[in-house]
Amino acid sequence: MTSTETELRLTSGWGGSLATTFTPGTGDGAVLLLHGFLSDRRAGGRFDRLAAEYAALGHAVLRLDLSGFGDSDGEVVDADHLLADAHAGLDHLDSLGYTRQVVHGQSLGSAIALRVAPRRPRVHTLVLTGALTGAGTGDTPYPFLDDAQLAAWYRDEDVPLAVDSPTRTHVVVNRRRPKLGADGTQAELLGAVSVPVLVIHGDTGAQEQALAATTLAGEHLLPPGSRVLVVPGATHTFYESQDAVAAAAVEWVRRHVPAD
Repeated sequence: MTSTETELRLTSGWGGSLATTFTPGTGDGAVLLLHGFLSDRRAGGRFDRLAAEYAALGHAVLRLDLSGFGDSDGEVVDADHLLADAHAGLDHLDSLGYTRQVVHGQSLGSAIALRVAPRRPRVHTLVLTGALTGAGTGDTPYPFLDDAQLAAWYRDEDVPLAVDSPTRTHVVVNRRRPKLGADGTQAELLGAVSVPVLVIHGDTGAQEQALAATTLAGEHLLPPGSRVLVVPGATHTFYESQDAVAAAAVEWVRRHVPAD
């Protein structure tokens, strides 16, 4: 943590406490970083890198552990809580006078960003990496569950998923809790967004290839001025492609939310 960063606890709309890291800016621009599934506000160092890049533009940066992840409250992942968490982060930026906001979401965070942005008039653009831009999945279980976990899922039991985190050994999912994007179509999801969107995908690995194909099939549904970028050699995590992601994201934010 740099000398300008502050650790804060915010209260989400569902009542839980969220762990956050805040870097103040020099103007009225700010970026909210939303991490992916089985991750946290540092994203294995990737969000540390992005936070530093965005802060160098003069923008404030708020990173938060979504509820059920990292050091935030929440015992079971709940889509309604995740959306409330993002709104809590943006409310905090509102309260500090940051009127030009960016939401950068990775994977799960991208799905949250797409659903929150239409309700936030101060959000000027989105940056989505490893994005989930498709239609709802209904009651479909998470694709990475093993046979025992899948059986527990259909018994409506808690399913713990191991994570490598200093504050939490497992993330827990349960079929009875709302899943993000459980209904609706891709046209409804993308059509509700009115600000330009940068979507960054990789072309390596079955998961990322499928997500990229979904986005490219719906590219015409994105708002005017949006862009879909495919980074050669990048996987869903982008660990090996951080330079390319940072360069594209910073250039996009510099153009759409220029520093004062």
